[in-house]
Amino acid sequence: MKKAITFLILIFLPFIFSGCSESSVKLEHPAIVQGVLELKNYDLEEQGPILLSGLWKFRWLYWKSSGLENQNSYEIVSVPSSWNGKNGSRLGEGYGTYELNVKLNRNYGELAFALQEQSSSYFLYVNGKLIASCGEVEFPSHSDITIFEVKPAWCNQLVKFTPDGDDLKIDMQIANKDHRLGGFWAPIRFGTSSSLEKTWNAERFLDLFLAGGLFCIGLLHLIYAVVRRGESASIYFGTFCVIMAARGLFSGTRIISEYIDFLKYQHYVRIEYVTFYLAIPVFLSYILSVFPRELKRILVDLVWWIAIGACLVVLVFPVRIFTFTITIYYLVAFLAGTLGLFSLTKAALRRRKGALIILAGFVFVYAAMIHDILYATFYLDTGYFTNIGAFVFIVAQSVFLSIRSSESLDRLLDLSRNLERRVEERTKQLRNALRLIQNDLNVAREVQKGLLNLEEVTEKKIGKIKFGILHKPLAEVGGDLYDIAELPDGKIRIFLADATGHGIQAALITILIRSVYEDFRLKEESPGKLLSAIGSQFHGKYGNVSTFFSASILEISPDGKKLTLSLAGSPPVLVKNEDEEHIIECENPLVGLLENFHFEDKEIILTPGFRILCFTDGLTESSRLPGDFYGIERVLASVRTGDSQNLEELLNSIQEDLFRFLGSSEPKDDILVLGIEGQRS
Repeated sequence: MKKAITFLILIFLPFIFSGCSESSVKLEHPAIVQGVLELKNYDLEEQGPILLSGLWKFRWLYWKSSGLENQNSYEIVSVPSSWNGKNGSRLGEGYGTYELNVKLNRNYGELAFALQEQSSSYFLYVNGKLIASCGEVEFPSHSDITIFEVKPAWCNQLVKFTPDGDDLKIDMQIANKDHRLGGFWAPIRFGTSSSLEKTWNAERFLDLFLAGGLFCIGLLHLIYAVVRRGESASIYFGTFCVIMAARGLFSGTRIISEYIDFLKYQHYVRIEYVTFYLAIPVFLSYILSVFPRELKRILVDLVWWIAIGACLVVLVFPVRIFTFTITIYYLVAFLAGTLGLFSLTKAALRRRKGALIILAGFVFVYAAMIHDILYATFYLDTGYFTNIGAFVFIVAQSVFLSIRSSESLDRLLDLSRNLERRVEERTKQLRNALRLIQNDLNVAREVQKGLLNLEEVTEKKIGKIKFGILHKPLAEVGGDLYDIAELPDGKIRIFLADATGHGIQAALITILIRSVYEDFRLKEESPGKLLSAIGSQFHGKYGNVSTFFSASILEISPDGKKLTLSLAGSPPVLVKNEDEEHIIECENPLVGLLENFHFEDKEIILTPGFRILCFTDGLTESSRLPGDFYGIERVLASVRTGDSQNLEELLNSIQEDLFRFLGSSEPKDDILVLGIEGQRS
């Protein structure tokens, strides 16, 4: 960080020393006194060009080239300055002639003037000859000197001429009807043709270089913001750079005017004002996006509203009106800059990352802004420095981004060096964790089998009744359970249940179901009463955790001729006798859902060789696409076509048909199918 600050100081030292050297040279320049400049002890070739700033003679409402006699005596005014408020009554509208006599020390050959724009049209005469003009001025009336017309223009010119003697009589005629300020507000530089042309070209090259650099950096950040959405800091910083690039082209030397000739006076004024008005809130928004805790958003929003209002005035009203907004906005700019300086200082004191570097760059922007305000209000005659300040700030931002990128690159290199080792370590940890989880699941499976009396068999026989069992849990433990048992009175009771959910959660619920079922298994004499008792018990004990489940209880009489069953939220039960089929649909809610719900019994007469198929919803609700379920129709078709198959073959054919239906999809629930068959001849 210290190296970065040192780097910024070294960058700005040339600007500081160049300013100091210029100041020292200016101290040696002879002064303009009473409209006279003595250059007998000053050599333009050795000591360079000179600014013609000082005390000029000024004649108000006198246009020397018109040939009319001057009715007013001259006055001594400071150049550069505005004539507004002079003698207590003057406004920006008016015209006048500034006069200066220059006494040279020798014949220099070809000389030159570097002219900046004045407010808002001018004509420059040397020894009575017109050598430069900008705009047009007309006087319709020869009797009334207050009536005149002005076609304004802003021109920056390098004018070369060869004097015909050692004395130069310079007359600068300026007229204004459009801008709020009128007068000789930008000093003329005077020197030999060769030296002044070098300075002129260097200034234009510097403006073009700064504007091009600002535009390229701004465009780069805007592209970066588009690629990485949500980068508000890059958006605001890129926009600020583009605005400052435009301001550098359209103000100061107005280098853009050499390439675009269709823009008029009012266009340049509007662009200069709008870019200045927008640069302030955009820059504050950038600071807010980088350090949101150090700057209040409401203050930034307030500056935005002021800037938008000022821009609307600039775009809607003519030049003579909207130029008055600048005086108020100077105060807004000063306060906004002070706010930004305070916020960045606070961020630096809090050791925010990059705050010190951005603060160092912002100091230059802030100082350049204060300088330009003083220059625009005629307290200084040095020129605009905002672009230089902005460029130094961008260098600071680039240093900040370079440091951040360097740190990110170091982290990336560190990650790449250690990535393989870390991957191996994490893989080993995951394998160990998976091994532990798998061991726990294997133990849980054995515990669940023991508690639920789940037998690892596919066939079972009680008396003359055969049972086929197809049980496929989704994981090591599941939420489906069954029980097949012969009661003391000779009845055979079949119990199927499907707990809500999957995996360990459902497995724990099956243990509760089995426990409650065992408590009531021998106490209730019918399937409906048994389901009612289990439902009341579950609702009373576990209703607060929403423990519901579907269930089917079937009882076959000792002689195998009658089936009594009761269903609770379960899929249909299929019964196929010798000459008829029954599909017993469930019309009852889940067990435990309602308190004291009474489950009814249904009875079906069985014939020799009957087949019964009962199952959980994991079979019929298996789907390969959303809404495309296996369904009860496919199960019924398998039962009809598998009449010649034994019970084990029938269940296997149902399983194969299910897997063909699913294709590459996997089952999403536990599957339990029980087949029951009477003795066949």
